[in-house]
Amino acid sequence: MRASNDQPNSQNMESPSTSHIRQQFIDFFLERGHKHVPSAPLVPADDPTLLFTNAGMNQFKDVFLEQGSRPYSRAVNSQKCIRVSGKHNDLESVGTSPHHHTFFEMLGNWSFGDYYKREAVRWAWELVTKVWKIDPSRLYATIFQGDGDVEQDEEAHRAWIEETGLPHERVSLHGRRDNFWEMGEVGPCGPCSELHYDLGPDACRRQDEEGHQCAVNGDCGRIIELWNLVFIQYRRDTAGKLHPLPNRHVDTGAGFERFLMVIEGVSSNFETSLFRPLIDRIAELSGEPYQSDHRGIPHRVAADHVRALAFSLADGVLPSNEGRGYVMRRILRRAARYGREIGLETPFLYKLVDPLVAVMGDDYPDLKERYRHIVGVIRAEEEGFARTLGRGLELFGAVVERLRQDKKTVIPGDDAFKLSDTYGFPLDLTELMARERGLHVDTELFEKLMAEQRVRARGEDKFTVPGGEFVSGLKSEFVGYDQIETTAEILSAKAIDGQLEIVLDRTPFYAEAGGQVSDKGWIEVGDVIYEVKNVVRVGEAVVHKVELQTTPPYSPPSIEEGVKVVARVDTIQRLPTQSNHTATHLLHTALRRHLGQHAAQAGSLVAPDRLRFDFTHFEKVTPEMVEQIERTVNQSIRADYEVTWYTLPFKDAIDSGITALFGEKYGDEVRVIHIGSKDNPYSRELCGGTHVRRTGELGLFRIVSEGAVSAGVRRIEAVTGEAAIDLTLSEHRGLEKVKDLLGAHGSDPVEKLEKTLEEKRALEKEFERLLTVWANGAAVELDAAATSVNDVDVIARGFEGLEIERLKLIGDSIRSRNSRAVALLTSQSASGSGHICCVVGDALIAEGKLKAGELVAQAARVAGGGGGGRPHMATAGTRHSDQLTKAVEQFPAIVREALEGG
Repeated sequence: MRASNDQPNSQNMESPSTSHIRQQFIDFFLERGHKHVPSAPLVPADDPTLLFTNAGMNQFKDVFLEQGSRPYSRAVNSQKCIRVSGKHNDLESVGTSPHHHTFFEMLGNWSFGDYYKREAVRWAWELVTKVWKIDPSRLYATIFQGDGDVEQDEEAHRAWIEETGLPHERVSLHGRRDNFWEMGEVGPCGPCSELHYDLGPDACRRQDEEGHQCAVNGDCGRIIELWNLVFIQYRRDTAGKLHPLPNRHVDTGAGFERFLMVIEGVSSNFETSLFRPLIDRIAELSGEPYQSDHRGIPHRVAADHVRALAFSLADGVLPSNEGRGYVMRRILRRAARYGREIGLETPFLYKLVDPLVAVMGDDYPDLKERYRHIVGVIRAEEEGFARTLGRGLELFGAVVERLRQDKKTVIPGDDAFKLSDTYGFPLDLTELMARERGLHVDTELFEKLMAEQRVRARGEDKFTVPGGEFVSGLKSEFVGYDQIETTAEILSAKAIDGQLEIVLDRTPFYAEAGGQVSDKGWIEVGDVIYEVKNVVRVGEAVVHKVELQTTPPYSPPSIEEGVKVVARVDTIQRLPTQSNHTATHLLHTALRRHLGQHAAQAGSLVAPDRLRFDFTHFEKVTPEMVEQIERTVNQSIRADYEVTWYTLPFKDAIDSGITALFGEKYGDEVRVIHIGSKDNPYSRELCGGTHVRRTGELGLFRIVSEGAVSAGVRRIEAVTGEAAIDLTLSEHRGLEKVKDLLGAHGSDPVEKLEKTLEEKRALEKEFERLLTVWANGAAVELDAAATSVNDVDVIARGFEGLEIERLKLIGDSIRSRNSRAVALLTSQSASGSGHICCVVGDALIAEGKLKAGELVAQAARVAGGGGGGRPHMATAGTRHSDQLTKAVEQFPAIVREALEGG
């Protein structure tokens, strides 16, 4: 089917909000007996075949497979989808295509053995043409033409002709590739019928090709699919044979973003009100105005990708090096790299979450509820990637230039390996950048080098210290679990870098491991006492690092192999350290009980003065929950549980459900820390550290802080014993100081503080009122000084030190006073950046000749910046604040040109 070469009439209608359009779809089918089913999460439940939900039908898959049922036979929803893997992979098309996305919303309605083709066609047509008022003359329908297995879909053909009035020539037949749907090689399937829309001749990418004819299911981009109606009526068996289903189903899917583009009368999904706030924010951050051609690819990529990131994070996906997390990391890094093409060399994607939430937060509350989590994870990922991206891009550019000079097209595997090993570039990112330049990568050599690196890494996974060769073959017995002092014999000693390193045959000193710092103390050799500063384990030997005594009155005795010594641990450090270590076990148990089993240890520090515990968790822990966790740990301390330890084979320990901790290295035999009774343990974890004998020895546990460390990892810092008492007393003194400052002795300090804050808010409200009075006064003054251009009052004025919000306030006042005024207000802010605000009165907007977004873009270009916005108000930014005066001076001419050109 070929399209007419005449330019169809554009959609002439006022665009409702995105929320309203989405709700119109749902309400339309609710009125026709459908059940509104909420969007399923982006992480499919009980479906290991999918990384992400990629279609509205995913949550009804069991129904189509006849493995489940629903208490309703008709359903409607708007489904969150991501297509970045498998056969549905739109990642490479995002940015270059005006209609493809990684994340999108699929509007759908379903019939489970209820209505069928005629109703589905009729309702689709009615919604599109009657409710959304899309021009019927621009619509086309397709049906399955039939093949050796299935006959032509005459039922759907008749439905389109009889139910919609579409002319025969706009209902076309197509083959299995376009118009037959199958869930897989085996299972439900059936013909599908699609509704297409003609964007007009200007949308054709091949209009300059001689003899080209635009057609439905063509490849020129003019006629696009809007809605796919799938009619599930067969089941294909393992032999490939089709069997009619006893219950026939309808499964429809319509891309919300595409429908929005048509309804709003724009030429790209990215120009809709769903994307425009994101695009405008990117233009503002970069200073690069958005262009609909190839120059806008970075804007489109970033706007699209931040949606995928935010929604996936809201649904619990975290960036990582495998699975869904790896896909998210790829998406973020792709967006970050494109950002650099428009000058965004520092993290910026997290700044797009605000406009995204403003547009979609009401419809998807998870975005608001998990806002801080989303922003924090994106920012942390960006910062991590930015540390190596710049240097890596420079290396990649040098490699590409070398290949061009040598007239080669293959990036050597060793260069790709260096990008990965040194600069953190995943291979697929290097391959992506290579393809964009017509190159490819020698992946065979890359994989060979990676394998060699893994072998080297295994060989280097050993702890060494300067002079460590002197411990070869030595073994130290650790007796520190039960003793803090012991006699020992020197096995080896050597002076290295101003320190003496001593290996003993037995030692009570704990060597740093598993997050616990090493013991300190003393080694007595005769009458001389050496202070032990650090202890490390090298192989099976424990190396004690002590300070050399070089000044009188001591005359050090001979320190050599065979000399008898006394080794004594500093209990002032050991006792609080082991209290803190036992506290980490109690804390770990409390976290799992209150947050869930996912709250696993991700790192720790156990020192005499504090403990630090990192754990995996997807969102902020509320103050109330922190308080409850602290209370639970203190309850376990007051219970005065016995703490014991024993060894057993590693496999037996894991099989019995004992928790293995982060940072520990386990041999065949492992040590178990058992807290509580034998039959009813409170905690059982593998650990090689030192511990108290009873939990009551901890005295008190206080959480000092809780917060995020990195994407999906949080940290608690806490103290026990005397340090916890000191913290409590310090907080009490602080409260007393607050009482003094508030004059609240003898009264409730919280009530007094609330009253003080209420007074502060009242003052702020009064300030805002005075600010409005000031803005109105400024508007009066500016309006009086306006210049008339073709019966339009033109105002152009520069200010100093005003932020953009102040300029917008004045602009609003001008608009409310004079509906025929157009104003350009600029300011060099205190930070040195340049702000521009343009407003247009309602009467001028109605005449259709002046739009603030277009005017501010032109003025911004004069000042070396960029921006945009809505017809009544738009903003821009520039790094060249010294050029603002030029923009103000030229604004009347810009307005005159717009009026005369219109």
